[in-house]
Amino acid sequence: MTNKVVIYSSTLGKTRKIANHIAKELGADAFDLKKQTVIDLSEYNHIIFGTGIHAGKPYRPVVDFLENNKNQFKGKKRSLFVSCRTDGEKGEEQIKKISEALGISDAFFFPGKGEKGEGGIPTSVEDFIKEMSRR
Repeated sequence: MTNKVVIYSSTLGKTRKIANHIAKELGADAFDLKKQTVIDLSEYNHIIFGTGIHAGKPYRPVVDFLENNKNQFKGKKRSLFVSCRTDGEKGEEQIKKISEALGISDAFFFPGKGEKGEGGIPTSVEDFIKEMSRR
């Protein structure tokens, strides 16, 4: 049993690829909200949410899951990653806005531009994985 879970929604596949990579590296379970929306979180103490951005907003399945499962989050750590096309100051502004809207202050973004590692995964994902493994 793992104490971490990655729950995500992906439209074009970038967020899915990142979420599955994070889950594999952390030894966490992963759930795609397009395939499964009922998830028992009782065995997890750290929930990592992943989403892309469309028109400046997180994907609807993530928003709906957060709204419909608030009772499952009590006493659990929550983190968020956002895969997006923007970087720099605009990316920072977007992640701040989205993290506030979703109520998850522990938030990170992976810009579409920049250095990529194996499998096209942004290299910044590795830093995120290191940080999540300490939690």
